[in-house]
Amino acid sequence: MTLLTSYFVSKKEDLKNTRDAILSLSRGKSLNGSPVFDLWIYRNGQITYNGIENVEKVGIHNTYIPLDIVKKINDYVSNISPLETGDTKGRDNPLTILKYNNRKIVFQSSKTKGNLQELNALLEYIASSI
Repeated sequence: MTLLTSYFVSKKEDLKNTRDAILSLSRGKSLNGSPVFDLWIYRNGQITYNGIENVEKVGIHNTYIPLDIVKKINDYVSNISPLETGDTKGRDNPLTILKYNNRKIVFQSSKTKGNLQELNALLEYIASSI
C-alpha cells in the first residue's frame, strides 16, 4: 500500500508546475485512434509530456528543447490569426486545445493554415520525439 501511495504522489509532483508553462497543447480523442496527449512548454525550454492513449510513450516524461525553438514557438503564437483555425466540425479528426497568454484555441489540425499549422506541426514533432 505504501508503495502505491508513493507512486501516485510522485506522479502528482511531476505535473504540479504546469501553471508556469508558456504554452500547453492537449490532443483529444477521435474515432480513428489518433494519439492522445498533453504537452506543456516552459520558458527555459523544459517540456512536460503526458502520453495518454495511442502513443509510443505513456505517462509523464520531462525533457528540454533548445531556447531558439522556444523563441520560434513564441513567434508562431504571437502571429496566429483567428482565420487560421478552420472549421471544427466532425468527429473523425481529434480536437486540439492550445492555451497560451490567457487565450485558448480549439482546432482540428487537418483544417489549420498559416502560423497555427506551422506551430501545430512543430509541437506534434516535439511530442512524437519524446
